Amino acid sequence: MKILTIIPAKLDSTRLSQKNIQKINDKTLVEHAIAYARKSKYKPEIIISSENDLVKEIANKNKVMFSKRDKSMCGDTEVVDVYLQLVKQLKEKYDLIVCLQPDNPDREHTFDYCVDYLIDNNYDDLITISPNFKRSGSVRIFKYKHLINEHVSKKIGCIRDTATDIHYKEDLEKVQEKLQPVENILGKYGTYR
Repeated sequence: MKILTIIPAKLDSTRLSQKNIQKINDKTLVEHAIAYARKSKYKPEIIISSENDLVKEIANKNKVMFSKRDKSMCGDTEVVDVYLQLVKQLKEKYDLIVCLQPDNPDREHTFDYCVDYLIDNNYDDLITISPNFKRSGSVRIFKYKHLINEHVSKKIGCIRDTATDIHYKEDLEKVQEKLQPVENILGKYGTYR
């Protein structure tokens, strides 16, 4: 399995200046992303995309590839466009592209868990979401062939839904109770006021 890891690390953040090179435990957020990828059994190639030479120095120090990002690909640019532009510049082909946002250094799942989950479920695309069901994108995985051909969603939303996934009789009974007509519920619990 040939995997490329892309770490997008622009420094033009407006809320926290130079966010991606801020340090936690003497490592920049970019270096935390590099270390996360390097723990993988898949031994991915790693490339950092940034418009800034400070990030290039971090890439060189950590012996990973660097791609100079055009300033037009910073600001409010959709990050998938950054991934697309970078992949189209490379001569190599891969099986998977694993994208790691450096501003999520405390990921819950390992790199290998995420890759194996995508493979085991035969997904074309995988993205992490936060506990409150908001897209975090700390990890986003694409099958290379879909990304290179732009068969991906650039903007994905998540909606929390408590719908029951029915697989067993107990599930069916649970939903049956949940979907009882209002008059049945009123009769069961007394009058409604």
